[in-house]
Amino acid sequence: MKRIFTTAIMAFACYSLVSAQCVEVPSNRVLLVGDSWAAFQYADQTINDGLKNVGHSDKRFVSNVQIAENGADTWDFVDGPKQDAIQDIIDANASIDIVHLSIGGNDLLGDWHVSFTDQQTDSLTNEVKIRLDSIVDFLQNTRTGMNVFWPGYAYPNFGEIIEDMAPFQASHPFFGTWDGMGQPDFITINSILNEMSDSVAYSASIDPKLDFVRAQGILQYHFGQIAPLGVAPGGTYAQFDAPLPLGYPDYPSPQDGMRLYIGIFKDCFHLSPEGYLAMFTYQAQKFYQKFLMDDLYLLSEGSTMDGSVSSAGDVSQEILIGETGGNELAAVVSFDTPQMADTTLAGASIFLRIEEITGATAIVGNDLYVKMVNGNFGTSADVEAVDYMDTPDAEGEPCRHGGNAVVGNWIRLDLTAEMINGIHNSTKTQFLISVPGFTGGTMKFNDASDPELAPILNLRYGASPDGIADYMLRNELPVYPVPTSGPLTIDVEAHKLVSIEVLNILGEVVFNAAAFDNTIDISNLPNGTYILKITTDEGVSSKRIIKR
Repeated sequence: MKRIFTTAIMAFACYSLVSAQCVEVPSNRVLLVGDSWAAFQYADQTINDGLKNVGHSDKRFVSNVQIAENGADTWDFVDGPKQDAIQDIIDANASIDIVHLSIGGNDLLGDWHVSFTDQQTDSLTNEVKIRLDSIVDFLQNTRTGMNVFWPGYAYPNFGEIIEDMAPFQASHPFFGTWDGMGQPDFITINSILNEMSDSVAYSASIDPKLDFVRAQGILQYHFGQIAPLGVAPGGTYAQFDAPLPLGYPDYPSPQDGMRLYIGIFKDCFHLSPEGYLAMFTYQAQKFYQKFLMDDLYLLSEGSTMDGSVSSAGDVSQEILIGETGGNELAAVVSFDTPQMADTTLAGASIFLRIEEITGATAIVGNDLYVKMVNGNFGTSADVEAVDYMDTPDAEGEPCRHGGNAVVGNWIRLDLTAEMINGIHNSTKTQFLISVPGFTGGTMKFNDASDPELAPILNLRYGASPDGIADYMLRNELPVYPVPTSGPLTIDVEAHKLVSIEVLNILGEVVFNAAAFDNTIDISNLPNGTYILKITTDEGVSSKRIIKR
């Protein structure tokens, strides 16, 4: 697992994998709420960058300085104006379906002391947990189906950073915080943090709308303790050596991962931009990436059904694209599409994680090409030499998005309308991905041996993309209000409307209106998510709506 979440965010490359001819339509999916950790991630744009690293470059977060506030604790969110502000933002953003809630750290840092008995410590953590549960309950009830993710905290570093300022320790901005806790050593304060994290992890295990990914040791893993630790227990450990997720609880987070405070002091608790991104990318890999998929995602088949084939007929189980020795390499990935519902598709994307890059140009700036076939290329589902030249059922240049061309990042290939319409549930589907005309290197993608890193086919149910005017594929017709209790208005002149259909997530038409005007009423439909298919004299627009 080394380098899985770390090299994705190292700045040794800055090349974009976004094709110039493709335009993403962003959607606000995450609301960032909480204390100074939320405030710094708001300023750093951590969540947008982290989601891009895992392929979801079209997903965005929303926040502001009122609901992501330096110094906030759980008391600030149990009721009052912050809750009102959160509800207002959620009501104004129909696509938000998860709250990233960073809260609780200041409660412990401000109220706990090393002299506390185990009973006193348990009492304090229980009080904080009760308030945290209350906040989670509120957030989950802001909208039907709302989810909450609690990221927790990485280990602080009070002892080493403050001791490094001897004999002027008291001048450090966080000396008062550390001294107010009785100057705890690393294992003591880290154990308290881990106990609180365990409590939230238990709640998440029994609440399907609450999630938590332990990541307390992520900075130890990402940076390593390269220089000897200046205080006990001393010593060093290599980058990528600390075991995830808990690392070494008797060590702090390395200073390299802590924020530079007002340009002079190292922070003891808050992370650098790189540190926050390392932590969020780790959690995004383990949770957010799959959560933000559409109606169905499939992992590739793996084994002998994934791999690559060269123009010379060489076959490999490694998933490679590019060129080597004068031969073009094409990746082959297979998916068990009979699992999809018996419906049409509105969209489909392939997600691939970059495992290795060779060559200086790293396939940047070259268009990928995708061929697909129902069933398999060649004579069997196994990767074969004949796959390279076999005739596809559909082909074309996908829209390429996602992270930069860096090992550990993901790219996303949004498939063309022809390929989307060609995917169905009667057979498996196989894809062949290449970079025609490219020379000078290869890009290797992770295979299916680790489900967390396996190639993914993401499917979105809904109206077929056939016949949609080009401008409609980049601009939805405005529909309001969303969510709705029933009435809906479509922002288009009534005489241009041909028909209006409402489909459920299986693609079944549940409401069909002759378009005499630009308003409909779906109050008789059950609460839930639907797709509004609007046909005008210029084309077709599909928009996801929520009835509640």
